[in-house]
Amino acid sequence: MILPNSEIVDIGATADVRRLFSYPPNCQEICFLPQSLEDTVRLYLTSSLQRDMFSNSTISVRTQDDRVLVQITGDAASKYGAPLKAFLGIGQNAFAASVKINTDKKWHYNWRFFLPLGLAMTQHKTVQLLHFPPDYVLERDQDYLSAHTTKRWAELLQENGVAAADTPRYQTIVDIAPIAAPSNDGKNLEGVYSYYDGYISGLLQLWLPLDGHTARPMVAFGGPVRDWIKRRFGVDLKVLSLTNLQLESGIRVATLATNHPSFIYNAVDRLQSGNTPTNEQMAMLMRIMQQDLIASNWQAMMGANPKADPKATLDACTQTWSNSTKQARICQLTYIQVFNKSPEEAAKSCAQLPKPVNALLEGLKPIDAQAFNERLEALQAEIGALDSREPQDIKH
Repeated sequence: MILPNSEIVDIGATADVRRLFSYPPNCQEICFLPQSLEDTVRLYLTSSLQRDMFSNSTISVRTQDDRVLVQITGDAASKYGAPLKAFLGIGQNAFAASVKINTDKKWHYNWRFFLPLGLAMTQHKTVQLLHFPPDYVLERDQDYLSAHTTKRWAELLQENGVAAADTPRYQTIVDIAPIAAPSNDGKNLEGVYSYYDGYISGLLQLWLPLDGHTARPMVAFGGPVRDWIKRRFGVDLKVLSLTNLQLESGIRVATLATNHPSFIYNAVDRLQSGNTPTNEQMAMLMRIMQQDLIASNWQAMMGANPKADPKATLDACTQTWSNSTKQARICQLTYIQVFNKSPEEAAKSCAQLPKPVNALLEGLKPIDAQAFNERLEALQAEIGALDSREPQDIKH
């Protein structure tokens, strides 16, 4: 029965829906998450509605004549059917690409096909271009935004004025590989990104346009993503480089390149294993934190006003987080996020560093700003595809 203010959407044959919704999420001899296909579809689509702020809308799912039917009620009823079907159609392209990867003997036994399910799809503020989702967000959590990476970035968005409840609308993610894999599998994925070019382009063209003339801003995270942009668009980006990418539809997208949110963890691991002096480690980590804060500030401001001047916005964000009054906060966030210190412990540790805090290089061998930045760029290149490794997967 069709309820008032509702729409029934046929999302496909049962076999196709099972593949597109990565069902079952985790089922070996014993199912860690025992649930039906209908439960799985409802879980992800309900999450999307909630993250799109459709608080009065609901989802019900049933299977009929080997077709999966989704009934959407409330304000989302008239707005969700077409984008949902378009998303799943693009997902079919990604699944076909995954089959080709397997045929070409490049698919790993512990990978799972996984689309960016459960994200805001119609009322999001920005798009994040990333590598791939860590496996546990599918097999344990069934929540794309539960990744350590994503949670850290949400904290930085909040630091820049985004309300905690609104951060999911800034974190609509397009991964250049829709593969749930261990976070240290970046190197293994290097040969598969090109298979997904059509899928990535299709999803960007679905999720980036805001209206006929304006696109949502995009943040490009990490080395492999910057490499993908270079190959696809011919633009060579460094961290905090800004560009306008032109999609096949002709729309131009303000895009800021930045570190992968997990890069800072891999940087401290590499610096510690290289016996870098403590003060020099902190100087490097604080510079990475500063870069991340500038990028998340830009994302927050452009998401709130997508018609703003991207370059002027980036200049303002850079000035904000380069002010000497912000150095203590950068230091504290470094201790809190990287070394798991409490705010009180972080403040105490920062107080013991050279004053002002941004004078960490004092007392070390002479090194100018250009040389320091060149060393950071060398560290980014050295870590490369492993920049997405999360703390639990970093081997000391």
